[in-house]
Amino acid sequence: MPAETARPSRLQPDGRLHLQLIPAGPAHAEVWWRWRQEVDTRRFNPLDDISARELASRLSLVGSDLRDTSYAEYRWMVVHDAKAIGTVSLSRPSWRMGYAEIGYMLGEAHQGQGLGTASVRLFVDMLFAQTNLARLTATISDENTASWHLIERLGFVREGLMRQHYVIQGRRINEYIYGLLRPEWVALCQPVT
Repeated sequence: MPAETARPSRLQPDGRLHLQLIPAGPAHAEVWWRWRQEVDTRRFNPLDDISARELASRLSLVGSDLRDTSYAEYRWMVVHDAKAIGTVSLSRPSWRMGYAEIGYMLGEAHQGQGLGTASVRLFVDMLFAQTNLARLTATISDENTASWHLIERLGFVREGLMRQHYVIQGRRINEYIYGLLRPEWVALCQPVT
């Protein structure tokens, strides 16, 4: 599939959500930069203060083709009704060991509508369908209840607490570590008979 082709959602839980994951590129830097300035994004994430131009440079170095295992970061934009509403990422994959960390961010205007859960569900489904990864992890601020509720709804298991793991706005904060194994995802995706 060409890098610029959108991937339609196979998962439309309420029949109305039409989500796509498209490869992120430098043209998405400005919208990503705006989301990074939002209050809750800054409150819960260890973000460096960088410009949209610096984000564009970073986006020129990320991958999206999961067959190419040479990247340290892979990123897609979440598109809903032809508009970018968020981003999902795969970071620091260990292809030999079969694990990687996921990340996700949704613009404030699109939160609280089920779009975040549907986006991450679509992303996890894509990752397990297109790779041999055996395990996905996510680290989430212990204060970010919306995010850890989202990840728990998708079957991720809270595996521990990393004390004072990140510095966010000058404060050392705790992070929960979550994990999801491929067999757990497969079992969750089986139709109920």
